[in-house]
This record gives sequence, structure tokens and C-alpha cells, in this order.
Amino acid sequence: MKFNLDGLDVYFPYDRIYLEQFEYMRSLKQTLDAGGHCLLEMPTGTGKTVCLLSLITSYQMANPNDCGKLVYCTRTVPEMNSVMEELGVVLGYRAEMLRLERESTATAEAAMIVSDVPTSGDGIDATTSNDATQQQQQRQQHPAQIGKRTF
Repeated sequence: MKFNLDGLDVYFPYDRIYLEQFEYMRSLKQTLDAGGHCLLEMPTGTGKTVCLLSLITSYQMANPNDCGKLVYCTRTVPEMNSVMEELGVVLGYRAEMLRLERESTATAEAAMIVSDVPTSGDGIDATTSNDATQQQQQRQQHPAQIGKRTF
């Protein structure tokens, strides 16, 4: 899910977020905004890692010049491997969401271009004018089928 946290778009790779996770991320963001230090504690299994990685990577993307590196320390190599797997999930989800947003924007822009097609015969040959008139009529009858042709 993508949600807004105090003006920051956060890419969170799961369908639900618990109140504790949201509050954890809000505290982290407030600390980053203030340029301070933070010590947060949550019980085992509450999603600390995904919260931290989602918030920090989203913050870094939104503030590339104001945000430094994330240094993540663990006690064991298996713990670090787990963190790296979760980071892969977070970054993969964000990349997919950004790709879908770009496609959606491109589709919306293409629909706007199609709607700007002139419908009068001014400076247009008869074939183009007829095509544009047909498209205009189709849009008026079936707005959801913009850009589709029927034969």
C-alpha cells in the first residue's frame, strides 16, 4: 500500500498496517525531520524491520539531498540476511508501484491528447476529419472506451 505520512508518500509492501507500525513510522519521520536521534522499541514480530525500511527508503527518495545513508547493524549474519530479504521486498514493491504510477500517468496523458483531436475540417483532409469526428462521437457515447476503435 502507498499512504501519506505527514506529507511523505510511504511505500509499504503489505496490504495492512497496524496502528503501532504507523506510530513507529511517524516517530521515525519526526526524528528525521528534526535532524535528531531516536531510540524506538517494539516487541518481537511487530514489523519493525519493514516499517524502518519502508519509511527510510521513502524518505531518502523524497529527500535525496537532505538524507544520508541508512546504516543497519545486526548481531548475526542470518539476521542481516533477513533484513536484506525484507529490503528486497520493500524496494521491489516501490519499483512496481512507481512503474504503475508512470503507466497510469502516460495513459491519462494519452487520453488527454486523444480528446484534443480537432473535429472541424479546418486544414484537415476528409479522412482525418471523419476519423476525428467518429472518435469524438465514440467518446461522447462511451467515455470508458477512449482510444478504442470499432470496425
